[in-house]
Amino acid sequence: MGGNRGLAFDIERDLLCMADTGGHFLSLNAAWERLLGWSREELMSRPFIEFVHPEDVGRTAEMAVMVERPDYHVVDFENRYRTKDGGWRWLRWNARSDGQTWFAVAFDITDQKDAEGRLREAITGGRLLAYTQPILDQRLDRVVQEELLARLESAEAGGPVIAADDFLPAAERSGLIGLVDRRMATEAIALARRGRPAGVNLSARTLGDEALTADVADELSAAGASARDVVFEITETAAVENLDAAREFAARLAGIGCRFALDDFGTGFGSLAYLRHLPLEFLKIDAAFVSGLTRSEADQALVRSIVATAREFGLRTVAEGVEDADTLRMLSHFGVDHVQGFLIGRPRPVVPA
Repeated sequence: MGGNRGLAFDIERDLLCMADTGGHFLSLNAAWERLLGWSREELMSRPFIEFVHPEDVGRTAEMAVMVERPDYHVVDFENRYRTKDGGWRWLRWNARSDGQTWFAVAFDITDQKDAEGRLREAITGGRLLAYTQPILDQRLDRVVQEELLARLESAEAGGPVIAADDFLPAAERSGLIGLVDRRMATEAIALARRGRPAGVNLSARTLGDEALTADVADELSAAGASARDVVFEITETAAVENLDAAREFAARLAGIGCRFALDDFGTGFGSLAYLRHLPLEFLKIDAAFVSGLTRSEADQALVRSIVATAREFGLRTVAEGVEDADTLRMLSHFGVDHVQGFLIGRPRPVVPA
């Protein structure tokens, strides 16, 4: 039933049930009555498929017949149930069969689904914004690259711009992150074609999306020599989720000419392995190791170690989160090649061509 997460429930809030091979509930806890408005007797008197949203009936019926397969598992199955007042509630199921009976728990995820719907509307409705932050080459003392950052325009006129941390996790969970990555990649390629080298972060989901990869590859090919000015940043988290997909993605696009950075270097457990398997040009030092650099000997040792590792592999380093002159001087002393952060420049909207 999906591990500990699937088994954890609140008997007062979550929906527990047993159902038979005929498609009828055998038992229900009181949470069903409170959530849907039907009495337990009403819910048990009719096949449960009659309470399911018409658009979800087919998938639910396919799942229901599996009750006859002993030890069959259902993990994170979602459908909608009718409430007595005519509304609908989204449920996420985890269930297990012994060949005759379903033993299941369902969680009400209606609020989450509503939030996902609003987020999809925002992303597809023109409220997704591209911001840019400069990256400085310390030796040349000039900006040599930009990093594109996703932002979301507020639904309220004049409202504050929504930061990435406030909507990207939900985009990841709901599968909308591909839309964000696609837009940011297009913006990065457009900047590169204007002679402005640009980096863009990619999620783990995007790395394994063949259709999106093909679209980006086509855009890069059309950009010609400008593809060299596009840098795709892969986080350690994304790489560890699917190293094979990351390697295939990188190999395909590197062949067109773009470059790659390993973002948040040092935060994971397989950093050196990624240096062997990915065609990298940059290592980005996570802001967590930079923000307290002047006060932490441990962070200083880590940054020096990353710089030494990068040199061994012929890579350049980029320190994120630089906010004061003392930190900048220390990074320069350690031999960090590039820096970005509020001291260098705050994120600002990309100006259309």
